[in-house]
Formats: sequence, structure tokens, C-alpha cells
Amino acid sequence: MLHRILPAALFFVATAAAYSSPHLLSQPIDSIQFRMEAERLFDEGMARFQSARYELALERFVRILRELPASQRETAALIMAAKASYAVGRYAEAERFIDRLLREHPGSSYADDARYTRALSRFDAGEYTSAAQTLLLLLRPSSDALVRQRADTLFFALARQYLSLDALHALLSDVEEGEVRSRLTVILAERSLSAGDVQSARRFLTPLLSLPRTEATIAAARLLEAIESSGMVKVGILLPLMMQGGPVAVRELGSELLEGIRLATDEYNAASLPKVNLVVRDSERDVGKAMRHVSELGSDQSVVALVGPVFSNEVQAAAAIANELRLPLITPTATADGLASIGEYIFQANPDYSVRARAVAQFAALRRNAKRFAILAPTDDAGRSMVSAFEDEVRELGGEMVDVQWYQPGESDLRRQLAAMRRKGLERMEVYTVSFSSRMRQADIDKLLRWGIGRPTIDSLMQVNANAPVDILFGTNGKAIADSLKLPVQRMRMRYDSLGLAVTSIDAVFLPIASPVEIGIVSSHLRYFNFQAQLLGTGNWHDLSELEQNRQYTNGVIFTTDAYWDENDPAYQSFRRKYLAAVGKQPTVNAMIGYDAMNLLLKVIKQGATKRDEIASALTSVRRFEGVRSVIALGPSRVNTFLTLLQYRNRAIRKIGEIDVRKKEIVSCE
Repeated sequence: MLHRILPAALFFVATAAAYSSPHLLSQPIDSIQFRMEAERLFDEGMARFQSARYELALERFVRILRELPASQRETAALIMAAKASYAVGRYAEAERFIDRLLREHPGSSYADDARYTRALSRFDAGEYTSAAQTLLLLLRPSSDALVRQRADTLFFALARQYLSLDALHALLSDVEEGEVRSRLTVILAERSLSAGDVQSARRFLTPLLSLPRTEATIAAARLLEAIESSGMVKVGILLPLMMQGGPVAVRELGSELLEGIRLATDEYNAASLPKVNLVVRDSERDVGKAMRHVSELGSDQSVVALVGPVFSNEVQAAAAIANELRLPLITPTATADGLASIGEYIFQANPDYSVRARAVAQFAALRRNAKRFAILAPTDDAGRSMVSAFEDEVRELGGEMVDVQWYQPGESDLRRQLAAMRRKGLERMEVYTVSFSSRMRQADIDKLLRWGIGRPTIDSLMQVNANAPVDILFGTNGKAIADSLKLPVQRMRMRYDSLGLAVTSIDAVFLPIASPVEIGIVSSHLRYFNFQAQLLGTGNWHDLSELEQNRQYTNGVIFTTDAYWDENDPAYQSFRRKYLAAVGKQPTVNAMIGYDAMNLLLKVIKQGATKRDEIASALTSVRRFEGVRSVIALGPSRVNTFLTLLQYRNRAIRKIGEIDVRKKEIVSCE
């Protein structure tokens, strides 16, 4: 085992010389019996031990203890039996020999070496904290000098490589003032710093500067100097702060995003390196000004990344400039398709339209087994993007698109569209039959026989002049098979004008509405035209008030959201307390968006990505970043592909799953 390399090197130091003569100090001289047989067995055991034949050595030492008790070699046999047991990996057995030595011969000159062997045994058994506590007992001036030297080496190697921060904290409380405590404190500071806890590292190191000059205090001073001179990076922030006036809603959006960004940055700077300085610019929701700010920030090589802009049209205009300047740009809110595809330095922390549409298609097909789909969508850009993505995903999943209907955003009369969709659905329910009348041609009968339909079946159908459905005759592809055989078929027409006949041939209807005010319009029309299908939506359905007002139509609708958090979750409660203390008010969704987007960037900076190319590469590798508002999963597309699935049922909205669209990975909460 690799972790045995260090103790093994320490274990075989001076073993032969240490036990070449008997040690008698642990017992009265008249209680010892000098036995030549004991001397012979011990010499044989040592020879075998030195040639790494540990099992044979152990056998000799055990014979001394069993057959020749109270001999001149008893204590030496005990320590060597412990060492031989350790060498063959029998740690519990080694501990028993050590316990016996320390219990029966507490004054033995082998006691320190026995404790050291115990520490080695516990180290190899993976009991690192216990091993360190045992070694700590040997770091006293009164310990055997050689053992103390070996214990020192192993103790500090353990502290650096194997002990957790919590274990180091606990161990430090057991160490008295002195050089050992100072050295352990420096190690604790180093480990805290590597974990990103700069504040704790400073707290550990500062008191050491007032102590006499030693190797440990010199190391503490150097480490503190390195912390203070670690440098700073700049991050550009481009938001619609509307400092010159403008719509209140836009100004609130910008200021709330900035509050979340600043809170994340303050938390990071209090504990991590390198320090981050924000360079804030106001886009004023002006495309031209956004482009100019991106150009200026990108030309400053000390600015390593940019958070913003937030509106899709601003990002569309500014992204090409940022990409040309190789400046990583993270837009926290933009949802338009194609923004990230402008270049490898552009990232969308919010799922785009295509991701949102594909998410509900995947959930319906993979978890609800939907096969046939229809779409009713607004003609705006978002609607067209989502319809295209939904259709593509349905085809990829092997589903069928029955119909697609469009309406103008805000249109309230959808009877024409739903009547057309209803007709398409009813057509799927119509049955094609083959007539088995007495006038059936012999040529058609021969085709049926060749296909495999038995003569008795054909005769019985002809006796009653039956019209047999093609799906019963030939299976699920009955119509296609009948056409290939050139059999005459009849279509059993549905009564399209009868609204009492439910449309059951469409499993799910996708409704990417343009606004929550359309919830009642589309859902009531679908109920009026008697569609019995699963309703699927996107974020605009996340409006409990509208869903409640139309609950007789909307019960059961499934939709996605890019913002979901549990107010009882400890992580959210911690964020809420920090935000309230820092800003003086309750956090908004926008504040959480800014907090998450900035923390995503700060995470890769903390991990060592401090140059533009490094940051872009690190962001592309983000597979799952846990924010307080949502998860961000970027990957090669550089677009967040993670969404939460919600359902409105029985007057409440509840979470029913999570989905990473890139992986087609659905975690159900139902």
C-alpha cells in the first residue's frame, strides 16, 4: 500500500542494534531467569526479522513468551513480536503485544518504541487521528531520542497529508505551548488556506509573530506575507442600473442583481484569494452603450471576466465584441437562443428557449410515456424558438407531432385553432376497415391468406358481412400493410361537430404561452373542445393566482421553472440571513440570480482560474453548480441545461422533478 511507504522507511531504522543486548531495567534482577534457550531463540528471531522473514521471526519471539516466561529476553521478545506482527499486517495482534509490554513492564526502556510501533500500526490501519495522538506522547524531551526523531517526522507528515481540518483543530487543543504547537499551527494555517479559508489562516498565524524567532515562526511570517501580496483580479459588471432615470421595474432589476453580486463578492473576499474587485457599469438598457462598455472593459487586460448584460438584445450585440477580446461573458438572465453559440467566451447561466421546450418534451415522453403531441403557441420569437425545439425533441424521442397551431400574443378567441387541432386529433381516432362482404374478390382473399390470416377466420367474417379494423387484422401498422397489399379499405368517419366526443389520440399538448394572462384563455379553450391530454408549459405558467382562478381547467398542468428554492432549506436560510444583514431587506429572486451567477464565477477563480482563457475553460467544465435559486449546469454548450419541473394540482404548486436536458437525466420527486 502506498500509504505505508513513509512509516515503513521509519520502521526499519536501527532495529537490529536496538535489541542486540537484553534490557533488564523493567523488573527486579532476582525475578529474571537467564535461559540459554531464550537467547538462542531470540538470536534466530532477530536474524529472520532482519532478512524480512517476519512470520518465522514472529514464531521465535512468541515461543520465548509462551515457553520461557520471565527470561532475560521477555521484554525484547514482546517488542519484537509487536514489530513482526505489524510487519505482516496483523495490527490487532501487534496492539496486544504492546498492551502487554506497557501493562506488565511500564518502566521498560522499550516503552517509547512500543508506543511508536502502535502509532505505525494505527497509521496503516487508517486510524490517523489515533496514530497522531499516540505520536504526540513521544514528542516530549524525556522520550528516547531516536524514537522522538522518528515520531516527529511521522507526526508532521500525518498532519500535512492525512488529518482533516477538524482533526487538526482537536489535536492542537491537546498540544502545550512550544515549538511543536507552533509547527502544528503553521500546518493548520496552510491547510486552511488551501481550503480557501484565508481568514482562519490569518487568525492562526498572527499570534506566532510575537513568539521568539524559530523555524516555525519564520515560516508563519513568510506565509502571512504571501497571503497579503497575493494580488487582485477585476470583474466587470454590466447591468441596467438606470442611474440617469428610466422605468422603475428595470432599475429595480439592475439594483437587485447588483446587491446579490456584491454579497457574493464580499463573502468571497473575506475568506479567499485572490481578491476580486468589481468594476460596475450602467448599460442603461441601451444596446449602443452596452457595446461600448464591453469594448472598454474587454480592452483592460486586468478585467478577467464580465457578468452581464441581462437583456437578450444587449447580449446579442455585445457578445461578439467580448468574444473577439477573449473576455468571458456570463449573462445571468438572457434566454434567447443562440447567444452562447456566438463564441466560446459567451455563457448563459439561464436556460434558453430551446432548453425549456426540450425539458418538457423529455419529461412527457420519458416519464409519462407520451407518444402523440400537439402544440398551441404564440407567434412571438420565444414561441417560435420553443416550438422548433419541442418538435425536434419529439422526433428524436420517437414521438409523433399530430398538429401545430399558432395565435397572436394576447389573442383571446382560439376557436379556429382548437377546432382544427380537434379535427386532426379525431382523424387519428378514425378506424380503417376491410369489408368482408359476400362480394369480396377472390384476389383479395388470396392476399389475406398469403399474409397469414386463416381460412376459417375469413369465412366467419364473410358470413356476417363484417367490417374488420385493419389494426386488428394486421397490427399497429394495419393501414400501411393494407395499402401495401392493395386491399380496398373504408374510413369510419368521426362526427367532428360533436363536442361530446373526447379527443383521446393526443397524449400531451405543449403550450408555451407568452404571458400568465393567457393561462385562462388557452386552458378553457382546450376544455371546451374536449381534449383529454396532459397540458405542458414553461415558466409563464408559474403563476399561482392565474392557475387558481382557472383551476377547473388547469388542474394537473406540468411546467418548468428556472427558479426554485425551498425556504426551509438550511442553505437558503443562511443566504437569507446574510442578505438581510447586509442589505437590510428580504432577498428577491433577482438578488438570488445575481448571487448565483457571481458565485459561479468566483468558484472557478477560487480554484485557480485567474486568466481569461482559464476562466472560459473552467466554466465550460461546470456540470452542476448548486446555487440558492437554482442549479447551473453548463458543459460544452455553455448554456444552462438544468430546470425544475413543477405541477399544479389540487390548488397547490409542487415540485415533481429535476432535469438536465443535455444528459436527458430526470430525477423524479413524485
